[in-house]
Amino acid sequence: MAVIFLVVIPALFAVIGLVVGLVKGFTEVQTWAGEYLVSALLTISVGVILKATGVGSTAAGIVVIIAAVLLLLLCIGLSGLFKRIIRHALERRDDEMRSYGAVGVINRIWGGVVLAIKGMMVAFIIIVPVFIVLDLAHITGLQSSLGGLLGSGLWLNLKAVAFDFIILGFINIAVRHGFSNGISSSLWSLLVFGFAVGAGFIAYNLVFNSGLFNDASSAFANTVGGWFGGKLSLSEDVILTIARWIITAGLFVLLLVVVFLISFFVSRVLTFARLGSAFYVADGILGALVMLIITAGIILFIGYIVQPIYDLDFMQPFTSYFARSVVARYFYQDNLLVSMGMRAIIPLREWLTFA
Repeated sequence: MAVIFLVVIPALFAVIGLVVGLVKGFTEVQTWAGEYLVSALLTISVGVILKATGVGSTAAGIVVIIAAVLLLLLCIGLSGLFKRIIRHALERRDDEMRSYGAVGVINRIWGGVVLAIKGMMVAFIIIVPVFIVLDLAHITGLQSSLGGLLGSGLWLNLKAVAFDFIILGFINIAVRHGFSNGISSSLWSLLVFGFAVGAGFIAYNLVFNSGLFNDASSAFANTVGGWFGGKLSLSEDVILTIARWIITAGLFVLLLVVVFLISFFVSRVLTFARLGSAFYVADGILGALVMLIITAGIILFIGYIVQPIYDLDFMQPFTSYFARSVVARYFYQDNLLVSMGMRAIIPLREWLTFA
């Protein structure tokens, strides 16, 4: 069973990717999976070296995170450069009315290799999280049926690096998403959210506190009272409050429409501004940096919360995934925030032990 799930299915996905890549060619395929795999393997290698040389957890964790980002950027840059070289060579042969020759063969073969890696990675991205959940769930029926798979050498080797790849995957997504969206779009989204919240506050303040809508609220209260037709014995104050809330809701909707229109036009302006290469690169770099900091900070904070209990008995099934880790360990048992001296804000260990 382990061979089927961990070898046959990824191999099948890889073969499908290989065939599609050979047809499409390298210049027409997405290369993110290969960049992710190569940069992740190189980063894990850096982590292994740091662990073998006995570098302290704080320094090693910082170096590993920096290496993960730099190696990812290096792989993305080299992949993009190689794609541009091949595309330029193909275009030049088109202009000269020549056959593609060796360049065409390289384009097809490398396209097949890239999509084969993508197919394999997609299979693992689907399979591994499912089996991690099944392993940690400790469902009796599933444990007995999957015991052979979860105890196999294939799974144990994959288990040793599973969370390393997961953490590096989050870093990968953060860098790519941050660069593609840019900091301007992210900041504008936060501002739009703030405007929406502010619209609610303004609407409430205008109706309940400013006095501008007192006459309108009193007049509308008569209408609201008529809706109930004497069926409910509501006091005048309650009816007036209901009328004010209805007016507030209507005013809030109108203000949201204004916010939406402003957001739409500013978003278009930012989109056009990012068409310029200089602005696009600068905006993308800042966006990637901010998204990376936010993502790494969230993961570190989650690990910082649970780190004090990583060695307790009920945590061992989960902690076992980090026993041989050289990347994810700095977010969990060797959490960087803890190693830097931050005190626990939630006394989980005190709550969950008798000590």
